[in-house]
Order: sequence, then C-alpha cells, then structure tokens
Amino acid sequence: MTSLPVFEAVGRHLSVAKAAEELCLTPGAVSRQVRNLESFLACPLFERAHRRIVFTKAGKQYWSKIHAALGEIRFVTQDISASAGSRPLVIGSPRVFLQKCVLPVLGTLYATHPEIAVKFVIGGEDDGIMDGAIRVGTDVTSKGYVSEILADGDLSPVCSPSYLRKAPPLAGPDDLEHHVLLRSAEFTKNWECWLGPRAARIFSNTRFIDFESSGLELPAAIEGLGIAIVRLTLVKQELMNKQLVALFANDVVRDYYSFVFHESKLRSNGFRNFRNWLREAVAQ
Repeated sequence: MTSLPVFEAVGRHLSVAKAAEELCLTPGAVSRQVRNLESFLACPLFERAHRRIVFTKAGKQYWSKIHAALGEIRFVTQDISASAGSRPLVIGSPRVFLQKCVLPVLGTLYATHPEIAVKFVIGGEDDGIMDGAIRVGTDVTSKGYVSEILADGDLSPVCSPSYLRKAPPLAGPDDLEHHVLLRSAEFTKNWECWLGPRAARIFSNTRFIDFESSGLELPAAIEGLGIAIVRLTLVKQELMNKQLVALFANDVVRDYYSFVFHESKLRSNGFRNFRNWLREAVAQ
C-alpha cells in the first residue's frame, strides 16, 4: 500500500526524479518502492531506457486503476473536509471573468449561503487542488469530469469610438494590419484564433502594444490606444455605455465559458449550493 502512491506519481510524471521531488523522497527511495511493487506483482510496470521510462502494457492498465482509486480517495477526503467547514471551496477562474462576471454578484452567494467559504484561484490547471474551475471551452477529456456551460465566450475585436475617428480606414479584418492591436502574453492566442489564416501576415505588419497581465487591454482600448480582442460577455456594460464598439459582427468566433468539476463533488451540499448559485448568478 505504501508503494501505490509512489507508483502513481512516477506514472503521472513518467519520471522518477519528478515523483521524488513531489513526494519529498530521494530518487533511490522512489525506485526501490517501484521495484518492491513490481516484485510483489511479479510483473514489470515500466520499461527503462536511457534517462527515460515508459509504461509496459500491464503497467499502463494497472496505473489507470490506481490513479482513479487514489483520486477518488482524495476527492472524498476533500469533500468531507469541506463539509466540516475546515477549508473553503477552491475555485479556479480566468482573471477578467472573475472581475467582470463573478465579483459583482458574489455578495448574493454569501447572503443566501453564509456557511459557504470560497477561495478563488486565478487560472490554475491543477485539478487536484481545485473543487471546480471556470474555463473557456466545453471539452473535457478526463474521466469523471463534468463541463457545464455558464455563459457565452464569443471572441470579437473592440475599440473605442474615439480610436475609430482618428484611425486609418477599417472596412474589414484585412485592414487590421494598418492598426494598433492590444494584447497580453496570455491572450495572444485569442488574436491567432480570431484572425485564422490572416494571423501571420497581420502580425508581421501591425504594431502591437503588449501587456504582461491580462485584462489591461480593456482600459487601454477604452482610452483609445488601439483594438483589443475580447470575449463579448466581459464587455457588455462598456458596449452598452458606448465606451467600446464591437467590430466585424459577421466574424465573431463562437465559444463558451464552462464550469468544470469532478462528478464526485456533487456529494457535497456546499459544492452543490455553490454550483447552483454560479449557474444562476452568471446567467443573469
């Protein structure tokens, strides 16, 4: 039993060194635990080559079962801990979605469920430490996980009316190479997604204003510094107030924000209450 968590970690990283670092053990101790398990099973679990390891067929099958079982134990332990009030729900979210869509309505959660405590984590891809995560897209590849659509996440360029008045002609997307585009390192891919085959040409000709942190493109666009690529759900108020205008209505890239969580989380009353509140509050 003591070898199983070690085997799971080695299989997850396919690295003895990384597993040892995670478990605060020496690589030699990790290797001994794996060898002990292989001896007990009378079956090799890994094929060892120079500076790398890969699963054997039996090892891969065994690891899948052990990984799922240990994951279930971890989730049940977290659920019991959360229900006892010993820790908050940990929810991952993109920064701007949290700022624009969650924080303005967060008070209604605590008004209706004062017993719930929530810790929000910006971004975060480690499902092992999170109870749920708000993400762009609806695809889920991990077994046992659920993805529920929360809101539209359509991509479109926006800019201020003042920028349009002073900028070069902007009859279609191809004209963007003559304009100033705003981007952050995190969301360069959003421009690439929206521009499609045009991206390489426009990127080589246009001028960018770059920001280290996502979310700074919006105030820069409102100030008339250039054109930002945004998810329209996040700028409803700015569009309504005419601080920003959406460009190229026929070229919107359709997408969604989703809430992703492991199905075992639904055993927790606190999590179910949070999930139901999130779906209703964000939909408004």
